[in-house]
Amino acid sequence: MPPDPATATRNDLLARLLEHCGWMCVTGEEGPIADAVERTQRARGEPVERIGHSLVVGGPPSDGRPMVLLVGHLDVVAPTDADRVPRVERDPDHGEIVVARGTSDMKAGNVAAMAAFEDARLRASSPYHLVLVLYAGEEGSAEGNELRAVLATAPWLTSAELAIVLEPTDGEVQLGCLGSLHALVGFRGRQAHSARPWQGDNALTKAGRLLTDLHQDHVTDVEVEGIAYRDVWSATQAWTVGFGPGEGGNRFRNIVPDRFTVNLNLRFAPHRGLDAAEAELRARVGDDVDVEVVDRAPPAPPRRHDALVDAFVRSVDAPVTGKQAWTDVARFAEVGVPALNYGPGLTAQAHQRGEFVPLDAVVDAHHRLRRFLAG
Repeated sequence: MPPDPATATRNDLLARLLEHCGWMCVTGEEGPIADAVERTQRARGEPVERIGHSLVVGGPPSDGRPMVLLVGHLDVVAPTDADRVPRVERDPDHGEIVVARGTSDMKAGNVAAMAAFEDARLRASSPYHLVLVLYAGEEGSAEGNELRAVLATAPWLTSAELAIVLEPTDGEVQLGCLGSLHALVGFRGRQAHSARPWQGDNALTKAGRLLTDLHQDHVTDVEVEGIAYRDVWSATQAWTVGFGPGEGGNRFRNIVPDRFTVNLNLRFAPHRGLDAAEAELRARVGDDVDVEVVDRAPPAPPRRHDALVDAFVRSVDAPVTGKQAWTDVARFAEVGVPALNYGPGLTAQAHQRGEFVPLDAVVDAHHRLRRFLAG
């Protein structure tokens, strides 16, 4: 006797997830998984455009339906011994779980998207034209992220009316994302022997006022379009001369340093852009320090009142929050495509040893996603 439809769906999603997790695809090594997905989709008769190790499955709309993109990244961070081999376990808090590197971040989201995309009946009856976008390089440097190249190589994607990025969101609909600035803040002093510090000017202790201020005042609540975010200031690294990246290290501990550098990271809500945030950072640290901005990532607005974002929120019927992080919804915002974050993965499991995802969460997200796509 065949299983009932609910059991069949659960079994299908489990099998898909175990297969998807069976391809180890650390950032930079996505070729084999991209090859496998490409073979599968071409065998199904789908048009596939390959850009590097990234895939666009499905072509542009020809029937006037609004285009919706189902978006996920193929790469994962390096596995550990606790999650290298995919397996099913029981967890006292989450029930049946799938343990493997990348389950939450974000292969569970990919599987939910691919299962919906491959349902011919759903796609034929949906009010939306669906395209699957699976890209490489998300977990690495910004330069290695292939999503920008995908959007440049297949510019017809920028006419989409919604991009659903299936990053782990604990089943919430997380709108927009924070912007991010990393700046090297350099304090200048005068070198001296540590037995006679009055003959110098300690660059390290000159940073004390800024560091104390950051410790006491580093979070600001911000509301954008009714969605709550937090501006966050963090000093994430610091070094004296000789100890910085690529400087080789200084073995002498008896020198009052004449240079002290702090890496300052500002994560900021999407009510202003990169230039305004950089001006804010420079004003906060003051004019008596050197500031070099070394990384800029734009925010994405929530677009809560956009027609398809609103339709998604109402249809999925899940908690709505702001994305307190940076994600590739910002790359879609750059090209004018409304985008949101929604996926079954657990944010607390991303990059953890023994990474897992509850199977119930995958099934629930798949059903909610289908409900929206069915219209």
